[in-house]
Amino acid sequence: MQFGPGYNQGTEKYIRNLAHDLSKSGCDVIVAGGDPEGILTDSTHIDDSGFQLIKLPTFGWNTTEGDSVDNYLNLLTELSPDLVHMVNPAHIGINLLNAAQKLGIPYFISVTDFWWLCPKHTLTLKSGKFCSGFVEQEACFRCIAETHPNKLVKTASQLPAARNYIAKILLLKNAPFAVSSDSKNRKQMLASVLNKARAVICLSKTSLKRLKEYYSLSNCHYTPAGISDTWFQAGSHRRTRNTPFVVGYLGVIAPHKGLHTLTHALNDLGDSEIILKVAGKISTNRYAKQCLNTYRNTEYAGELSELRSKEFIDSLDLLVIPSNSPENQPQVLLEAAARKKPVLASNTPGCAELLPSTAVFPVNDVKRLKELLSIAKKDLSKIGRPTLGLSSKAVSEEILTEYQKVL
Repeated sequence: MQFGPGYNQGTEKYIRNLAHDLSKSGCDVIVAGGDPEGILTDSTHIDDSGFQLIKLPTFGWNTTEGDSVDNYLNLLTELSPDLVHMVNPAHIGINLLNAAQKLGIPYFISVTDFWWLCPKHTLTLKSGKFCSGFVEQEACFRCIAETHPNKLVKTASQLPAARNYIAKILLLKNAPFAVSSDSKNRKQMLASVLNKARAVICLSKTSLKRLKEYYSLSNCHYTPAGISDTWFQAGSHRRTRNTPFVVGYLGVIAPHKGLHTLTHALNDLGDSEIILKVAGKISTNRYAKQCLNTYRNTEYAGELSELRSKEFIDSLDLLVIPSNSPENQPQVLLEAAARKKPVLASNTPGCAELLPSTAVFPVNDVKRLKELLSIAKKDLSKIGRPTLGLSSKAVSEEILTEYQKVL
């Protein structure tokens, strides 16, 4: 996975919290991650929490194997870790785990999204329906071509001949060390490293069920992501009758996150007393521009640090998570629960498992979201709050106990 200053999404927060807590417990922690955006200027870096960060070669989100086993053997031999914990193989690949196995180093895996089931991690087909998991590489890359964020690629891929050609280009581009699909396929390679892990830690009951069934795993269990103690401190925002009703969205601004569903619902509701606050990294400029200009009373706060994210959530009356692809217990949902904020979310399993039925709406259902927004503005108590999660310290202690079983 990518990691370092400038990378602050849910998976990166999970890594940072775990590394921080383990360091405080007396562990020597080194985090190795990719740098797809070229943010890091040095190959090594000391994080503010005191642990070392090593920059790894980056091969793209869809890569399966990443760098060569030999290169990872050299890295692990130099570092000589007691164990390896892979949080997400995107960008860096699974050969790090294959190298650890060759050296007899025990390893753990945390499943933070659905990369293990879908090369693009969204598990969403062109039709909008959810996929149960990949079958073979060519089909997956045809799907990637059909749903590609680049408008030209997506449009051209609607034609069967062009789609197959584009899919082959994407497959070659994202598999620099892959061998032919006749002798290896993605599912076999991932099943092998998952089954040989000392433990596969799933951050939601949804991912536990899906991975366990898809790969026939016996070594996986559910341990949710924790959030730092600062999220549980008392808040200060209290709405009065004379203040606007503030709805918020905090997350990556990308099509699969569904911000467009929220902006259309607010636009259709037409209530000028509602303000929409949006914060998060822009993934696609064209999409972000469309979303941020759909509803007139929209304010964009940019990409926020964790401290500013807390202040942002505190300023809201209601948070909305309108994702149109499966979620794996979004970090922002856990953060909103800690801040005692009501949340509306699409009925993707990872969100729905933490919310009352009164707070969920069908994926992409603008009409139902509009109705729930109207209800929330009149009486927030009818929406309810998410289930309160754990602190990162409690989760780290649980993971450290798992480590100690193999040391």
